[in-house]
Amino acid sequence: MRARALGAGAAISALIVCSSCEARAAADSAYTSLREGDCHAPPTEIASPYVRRDLGVQQCPAFPGWQLLLVSSDANTWVDVSHAGVAWSGERPIVYELPIGLFPGVDTATAVEWRRNGRGELTAIILRLLAQDRDALTSQQSRLLVVRVTPNTACVLGRVPTAAEAHALADGDRAC
Repeated sequence: MRARALGAGAAISALIVCSSCEARAAADSAYTSLREGDCHAPPTEIASPYVRRDLGVQQCPAFPGWQLLLVSSDANTWVDVSHAGVAWSGERPIVYELPIGLFPGVDTATAVEWRRNGRGELTAIILRLLAQDRDALTSQQSRLLVVRVTPNTACVLGRVPTAAEAHALADGDRAC
């Protein structure tokens, strides 16, 4: 009887471990564009706060239920994302907090990656950043910014050089 109970406990443990492994293995991505032709002017009530700050703003395609705004100043670009009670602006982390170079911004030629877990739930947003190299002014630096998103919050997890590192960070357990 005891052997049977131990065997059942081991089976349950294996299922729990296996379930989390399957969820990680099944993580995938959806992509949306930041290209000029795919974005449009947002409604006045959305654009007004940006216009008051003398910023440009375009509404771009987003993951279902989310809003994605491409915001620009004279020297920088970033995104603002929002979803039922969650709002995150890329201005501070991209432009002011540890910028990757001079005139940092979001690379509008590459897609926004919306990372999902094995259950299809959004877990992270991955953006490619570009900036002028501080040491070689004729070249650019590039990094991927990984932003953790949950139903209640959003925060930067880090900046990494490769897609594999961005996926590992996005699919990991690190929380805000």
